[in-house]
Amino acid sequence: MITPVEPAEYSHLAHANDLEPSAGHAILRERCPIHVEDAHDPPFLVVGRHAEVFDVIMRPGEWRNGFGVGVNPSPGGVLGTTDDPDHRRQRRILQDTFRPAALARLDDEVAEIGETLWSDAFGDSGEGDFVALFSFPFPAIVIAALLGVPRDRRDDFGRWSDDIVNSLGGADHSLAEAANRQIFALVDELVDERIAQHAIGAELPDDVLSVMALAELDGGLSRREVRQLSQQLLVAGHETTASLISLMLYRLIEQPELIEQLRADPGLIPSAVEEFLRYDSPVQGLFRVNPEPAVVAGEEIAAGTRLQALFASANRDPEAWDDPDTIRLDRFGPGSKPHLAFGWGVHHCIGNVLARREGQLALGWMVERFETVELVGPVAVNDPFVLRGLTTLPIRWTVRQPSN
Repeated sequence: MITPVEPAEYSHLAHANDLEPSAGHAILRERCPIHVEDAHDPPFLVVGRHAEVFDVIMRPGEWRNGFGVGVNPSPGGVLGTTDDPDHRRQRRILQDTFRPAALARLDDEVAEIGETLWSDAFGDSGEGDFVALFSFPFPAIVIAALLGVPRDRRDDFGRWSDDIVNSLGGADHSLAEAANRQIFALVDELVDERIAQHAIGAELPDDVLSVMALAELDGGLSRREVRQLSQQLLVAGHETTASLISLMLYRLIEQPELIEQLRADPGLIPSAVEEFLRYDSPVQGLFRVNPEPAVVAGEEIAAGTRLQALFASANRDPEAWDDPDTIRLDRFGPGSKPHLAFGWGVHHCIGNVLARREGQLALGWMVERFETVELVGPVAVNDPFVLRGLTTLPIRWTVRQPSN
């Protein structure tokens, strides 16, 4: 029998949206390997130690994604929200598009998108909300480009993504439903265009929608799957990367010595992005459900239990990491232990290469182009407790002049 931590003693939900949720995660790790969260109706379980989180995600046959990865049941998903054999089939169709060599074709466009946004927002010294000016629009536009959405149709992508993500934490589902309808209508239009082009022998654009359109013609994907995959790639590719970028700047402002380290050794930027992913995991923790009884941390868990695997807590577990609450920019290198910010195993995030590339570009611009940067108001954390990011980051900055 699992002994719950009394709500008066600790509530995961009460602290999941704290600016520093790691303090609560430490309580979970120290007091019980399995926490019963009674503040939600119905209650769910939470695991936060690295050993238990890794154990759960490495047993995808027992702990399933297909019941939905948010707090509320949402069956009938795709890729990250479904299970084998559908998951394997869908991933096989998309995986070549997300390999490093394939994504290299987007390098120039991604850099151009970021350069344009950065120059427009931060070309001169000033004040503004970093989230609205850069970290929110940048990955939304990039994922739209990857899908193959024309430039003049990309403006709504960020808002649609936000409405869908908020529903994962139990927010207004009507906004998510409206966003999905608009995404699906746009995807239908663009996929139909590609199918018509293919029918007359025209060359298709080199993008993900073309890959999925051809898969639909071959019977590898249904139109429902094409729609839902497009939606999932948008949400997964936008929100988490936006959170990574804003949280990186927040930490640089908090600890300006990190900026000096990166200026002294720009070669640390790839390792630094990995450390920021570990330290401030944008995906706090996703849900799994066990169709049959399963054992976790020596406890038998009844069938049909919703369990949140806290990746963010696992990434700060002192049993897995030396001095985990300190940012060490050189922590990650060849042969180092991988973090769980992108999950692990069969459901390891398919878009991790692109997210890393965007993070490295953004971190480089922060270090190279801000002479000074400071907070000028309170920051705000997003609502859905499955993900973590900043909805506002008000800053004042000055522009660094190029050295001669």
